Amino acid sequence: MEDYIKNTIQCMKVFHLLKLPDFVSLVNLLFGMASIFFAFGNSYSIAAACLLIAAAADGADGYIARKISGGPLGEHLDSLVDTVSFGIAPAVIIYCMGGSFLAIVTVCFYVICGVLRLARYNAFPSKKPEYSGIPITAACVFIASFIIFFDRLIHFSFEIPYALELLCVLMLLLSILMVSTISYPKVMKKFSFVLLIILFSATVLSLAVDSVYVTVFPGAMCLLMMLYLCSPIARLIKKTDSIHI
Repeated sequence: MEDYIKNTIQCMKVFHLLKLPDFVSLVNLLFGMASIFFAFGNSYSIAAACLLIAAAADGADGYIARKISGGPLGEHLDSLVDTVSFGIAPAVIIYCMGGSFLAIVTVCFYVICGVLRLARYNAFPSKKPEYSGIPITAACVFIASFIIFFDRLIHFSFEIPYALELLCVLMLLLSILMVSTISYPKVMKKFSFVLLIILFSATVLSLAVDSVYVTVFPGAMCLLMMLYLCSPIARLIKKTDSIHI
């Protein structure tokens, strides 16, 4: 019994290794788990909103970690949490929305690509101001934004034919982009981060307001993510023009 108590106390010491950024990562994890619970309860828009909050926490822990020294668990904890919140959780939402063969294949492929994306990032860390492949967090935010946008449109009697199929196609595209080597910019500036937090908050709060006008917030979120998705094309065009000049 005494040995059992000693071993338990020894195991509990892992909590002493946690620093402030790690606690923010755990907030990310809790909202990722909440998203899964809401998805199984058929509350898909609320599940998607939880993912936006998880994404905000993910950005916050990175920002805090750059300002203060993180703990030894930080990098590993962050990837494990991201697997749950931005890999498994959105896959569960899409599966629960319609457990068709297409949805099953799509979500499995998405989770595989998401895990590979995180593993590659850990195995080959880069100090460049760019990501190799679209980040899993951005992919999840894109999917969550469209789920909320579609939900708001349907709530206000707008017809969206093949909504689930469109989400599956989007998820497949994002899966391929995650494991690609296409360069995507990092959101490092404080102004950009604050702007995203405001837009995330407005999109989440739009679910609590019964007005068609609030649809503009998830719509703006989708547009912003579309611009981010297409940003490598714009940069390529700009680079080509500079070469011709």
